[in-house]
Amino acid sequence: MAKYLVGRLATAIPTLLVVLFLTFGLTYLSPYDPVRQMLANMPVQDMSTEEMIARIRAQYGLDRPFLVQFGDYLVKLSRGYMGISINGQRDVWKMIKNTLPISAQLGLAAAFLTAILGIPLGALAALRQNSWVDYAIVSTTLVFRTVPVFVMAPLMLVLLVLVLHVMNVPRGWHGIFSWQAILPVFLMMLGPLPVVVRQTRQGVLEVLAMDYVRTAKAKGLSTSTIILRHVLRNALIPVVTSFGFITEGLIVGTVFVDTIFAIPGYGSVAAAAFSSFDYPVILGVTIVGSVLVILTNVIVDLFYPILDPRVTLS
Repeated sequence: MAKYLVGRLATAIPTLLVVLFLTFGLTYLSPYDPVRQMLANMPVQDMSTEEMIARIRAQYGLDRPFLVQFGDYLVKLSRGYMGISINGQRDVWKMIKNTLPISAQLGLAAAFLTAILGIPLGALAALRQNSWVDYAIVSTTLVFRTVPVFVMAPLMLVLLVLVLHVMNVPRGWHGIFSWQAILPVFLMMLGPLPVVVRQTRQGVLEVLAMDYVRTAKAKGLSTSTIILRHVLRNALIPVVTSFGFITEGLIVGTVFVDTIFAIPGYGSVAAAAFSSFDYPVILGVTIVGSVLVILTNVIVDLFYPILDPRVTLS
């Protein structure tokens, strides 16, 4: 197990370097100049705007060759320093460290609800294959999948706030157990839910066709016993695999949810960085997002031996 973890983490380093190189290269080649936007609303004092731009670019090292800038950033990153945001003059790591726990709570809650709703719905759809129950579950979840968060959120607000009057407009962060977190978590869950339902349905159908399931039925075991003891354990392997990809969707979902509901989370930092072309923050959120995806896939791999003892990690 330890050897496997060391190997996976070792292979993750080149992946992070490639992601970082591509992101750094795109920001370098971008025709947009964040320094000009930073100075747009600042009064010019003793020097011309071009002189101020040149001085600030030199201050941040933006006037140096690409490889020099990239190498310098890697050296600073190895020391745990992600730089200072151009717009706001704040430490990038502190910005991420203060906001990431909020988005992590939302993401974990959404992932938990996705599992406890998606797995039973997928199993039920498989057991009622080609019936109206199957069609209703699959078609309804697919509708949620096709409607993006930034469209679904206003629709849900109109329905719940203006039509049904069951809540006020949820804004800000008041903890994961507050009523303001219900709608953001629900909206984040809608994206990955159809994936879990479809994967569970397909997995259950495949396992139900196995010989050992027929043998269990012939022995007189109840349907619930067969499903819980023999079917779900094997059927959940592809579902667990899909959770590695679901993490990416949850990270993207926090960007829209944080913006719509004014939540001071990791997504709001990323949205502000991309909208203002704040290169140090863009690099910071890209690194953290990549690390989260890699760690999630490693954790997913650790669940394989639990679901199937025949699987060994080496």
